[in-house]
Amino acid sequence: MSQSETTTTTETSWNESCESLTASTASLQPQPMERPPIKSRPPIESRPSNEFRPKVGPGLLLFPGTAQRHHENLVPKSQSMNTTSTTSTANANANSTSNANEDVVVVKSRKPFGIRSFRRPLLWPTRSALMKKADKLPAKCPEQSELEVEDSACIPKAQAFIIEFLQGSSIHGFIYLAKCGLNFLERMLWFAFICVALFSIISLSQRTWQRFQTSPMVISMDRNKLVWNTSFPSLTVCPHKRIDDVKVDEYILAHSEQFEDEDDKENFRDFIVKLASLTYDNLETLPLNKSYGIDSNNYLDILYELKWPFTPEISSGAAVKMFIYETQTEFGICHSVNSLVARYNSYYYWRAGDWNLLDHGDRVTVHPLDGEIYAQIINLSTAYDVYFHGAGDVPSISKQRYTFPESDYTTVELIALEIYTNEEARAFTTKQRKCRFQYEADGMQTVPIYSFGLCLSECRMFFALRICGCVPHFYRNLLRNGRRLPVCGLEGIACLVRIKREIITLKSDIYKINCNCLGNCDDSNFFVQSYRSRVWFLGANLQWGIIDYPKMQLRRDVLFSFADVLVYIGGLVGFFLGCSALSFTEIIYYFTARLVRRMFCN
Repeated sequence: MSQSETTTTTETSWNESCESLTASTASLQPQPMERPPIKSRPPIESRPSNEFRPKVGPGLLLFPGTAQRHHENLVPKSQSMNTTSTTSTANANANSTSNANEDVVVVKSRKPFGIRSFRRPLLWPTRSALMKKADKLPAKCPEQSELEVEDSACIPKAQAFIIEFLQGSSIHGFIYLAKCGLNFLERMLWFAFICVALFSIISLSQRTWQRFQTSPMVISMDRNKLVWNTSFPSLTVCPHKRIDDVKVDEYILAHSEQFEDEDDKENFRDFIVKLASLTYDNLETLPLNKSYGIDSNNYLDILYELKWPFTPEISSGAAVKMFIYETQTEFGICHSVNSLVARYNSYYYWRAGDWNLLDHGDRVTVHPLDGEIYAQIINLSTAYDVYFHGAGDVPSISKQRYTFPESDYTTVELIALEIYTNEEARAFTTKQRKCRFQYEADGMQTVPIYSFGLCLSECRMFFALRICGCVPHFYRNLLRNGRRLPVCGLEGIACLVRIKREIITLKSDIYKINCNCLGNCDDSNFFVQSYRSRVWFLGANLQWGIIDYPKMQLRRDVLFSFADVLVYIGGLVGFFLGCSALSFTEIIYYFTARLVRRMFCN
């Protein structure tokens, strides 16, 4: 046998052995090393061809296609040694062998060398191989045959892609689902571990997200009283005398046809006085036997036409000037001092159909270094009721009121308790904060700003509309959407009498009441510490202020932000699965760009 034939035989034997190796063992073949010459060894020609065959050890399942590239790059030592002596016949045989295996890789059976050795999976099938396989099938139309070829290629490609993803994923545990040498029980055990980890991550993440949605804020106590300023107490004064008798007499003369006799005129005087002071507490005191030709929609116009001129004056020791505004409340026509919302309930603001924000000036604040600061209202000229509240709130029927006579000089001393919200909380929703700022007035229908007191007033108004079909005259009956609500007449007021307890308390065993009113994020609460009165010959005066400054302040801070949620959930994912943000990026890459490449472009 010639040397060229020996070389050809050696190459063929080497190719057959390489083709029968598994994908795992092919990747782990040791490269042929130079051995020192041994004198007693026979010549190369007389040695068996499988002497240069590398031993195969236990391997791992490789990505599909890796073994094929390894076969192409692998060159046996005998071929490299005998390259110069290769004849033209050997070249022809090599070309014929490569042409035969160009479209499909032939994997020959071979007895494995170890318990972990196994046959590698088929590589990504080429289109020519699939077409040759389709030629052996019964003859069909070309379109149907090509469609069947494409369908038959999807399943092995999908299987190979999933194995490739599991083995290449950086998520812990996934590799054991496709690792070779594991039996079915071991794979199911690892699958159970992964399921338990996923369940733990989802369960604990839901708790974390629920906490972020319901209670991300905390109210703490701040005792550094020299750092903050304290809001000066606001108040609303409601005089007892609200109707001018002279104007009533002029009205009677102008509408004499509405009155039958003097008793009827006296009854009208009594009716209009009680209508001016009408509130939920005294609904039953209003005479309901005669309307005197007045339409219920004009009640508020008549009251402002006949009102008594109440013009109190205010002075204060604060650095910022205070203003007093006329406002319409649930107690009738009143006047508010140091209020940021009083002008939105003004009669003239309502009648102008205005929804714009108004400038109320700066909020009046005081500091412990300012000493004792008082404000004073003079020229009251009548008995009055007083409601103390914050600058961003309004008097409510549920709040305590104080009544003082018209001949006393009264001094009221108050203590304050304030709560303010950190600026970082503005990024949270109202449901998370459980409070609203003034500009968050999306749900308000009668005013362009939000206030807890205004929200309660609207809730009472809509409850009365739902039960009695009308609203009391001291509410704004024009809504933001342009709808005008009917004002309660005598029959409507009789209906309000029956449900006044529910209206005042906003609680009922019969009717469903859901106001959904949240507190003000920045709020001030004032409590009367003491008050004293003495007879004053110049008429009724009211003085109020803060003597003992608050030694603590409540602060609403962010306890659990969105960054904390990401850190917490990321820690859970890393603890149970050992993956990071790049692992999720890897998943997106595999099932988008790489999937398209493997399924359609390979």
